[in-house]
Amino acid sequence: MNEQVERQYPQFTIHAAEATIPRYQRAWVWGVVALAILLCGLVTGWLLSGTVSGRRPGIQPNSSQLATDGTALARQQAVNERLHARIVRLEQALVGDACGPEALEAMTRSRREP
Repeated sequence: MNEQVERQYPQFTIHAAEATIPRYQRAWVWGVVALAILLCGLVTGWLLSGTVSGRRPGIQPNSSQLATDGTALARQQAVNERLHARIVRLEQALVGDACGPEALEAMTRSRREP
């Protein structure tokens, strides 16, 4: 069977032991493996560099970025305060009868508010 395969595909050689593999072929294999590991590391670093948040030391944002960040922070705080007030109203309404008119009013009022 092995002889038939060798006759059919003469460009392929089956080596029974690692020592019979030519040195240049082993070097190519190790080189390709090292290159693949290097490329995987580079791609991983590139992908993870976009997920790291925070500012790098030495790089100062310009004033327009600071103004935008301050405005966004103020908007987010306002949204958080509205959500907190809504949660407090719902908790107070649900302390008593969950099916009562106060609870129903608190739940429908919170749906109408932006």
